[in-house]
Amino acid sequence: MKKRIIGFMFGALASLTGVNAQIVPVGAVGQDIIGRVFAAIGCSTGQPTGSFTAAIYLPYVAGIPAQFLFKDGATVRNETTAILTGVFSIGSIAQSTNFNITNTFLSPVKVNYYYHPDVTAKDWTNFDAFQSGTLVATYQVQSDMFSTVNGVSFGLTTGPFTYSRDFVLPDGTLANLQTLMPGGITISTFSALGTFVTTSGGQPQVVNLTTGAGPVVLGSCAVMIPFSGPGFNPATPHHRNEDEDKVVEAR
Repeated sequence: MKKRIIGFMFGALASLTGVNAQIVPVGAVGQDIIGRVFAAIGCSTGQPTGSFTAAIYLPYVAGIPAQFLFKDGATVRNETTAILTGVFSIGSIAQSTNFNITNTFLSPVKVNYYYHPDVTAKDWTNFDAFQSGTLVATYQVQSDMFSTVNGVSFGLTTGPFTYSRDFVLPDGTLANLQTLMPGGITISTFSALGTFVTTSGGQPQVVNLTTGAGPVVLGSCAVMIPFSGPGFNPATPHHRNEDEDKVVEAR
């Protein structure tokens, strides 16, 4: 009886550590992402180099109040006030066509999530602001394929968290992305990969990333491609199928 009580106490204590929010149910949306791909081009030639990175912000994370995802007192909630952001490691791009469908393949990359309640980006070109603050999680993205037809691109990728740590929200509670979404994330995104963000004059806006001071430096000029979509929690890490349960029972 004493062992059962002690076990219950340890279980109760474990449930109180790490994060105060509920785990996202399997198959439920765990986060929404809004981002831009930075596709590298030659600064003098304007030709694509085949490399890319991306910056994102999270306007929604299940278990974290929306106001805590943006700078305190923000009157708008966008990339200029977001304080939970992410940056992709440098990856490569390849393409193939199937009649009127263009398939774009993005290599596996890591997405580092940063929490920076006191620093925000002035706009999307302020790339280093998205990788400022405290590294709170790393998400390993598998190879992604976008299919583009009639100017609209759809992509799907999935992967686990390979690193995660607690961070303190403004009300003093703890959050941890891996604790909230222990099965990782499966992200479906919409974009228009053939369409670049343009200046007021209608020309592609070119961002010079050669002088970046953050962990990720593309080392080239880049054009921007917007994308967005929801991320699902596909499973818990301890999920077992019926056959596995039968083997355990037999033992």
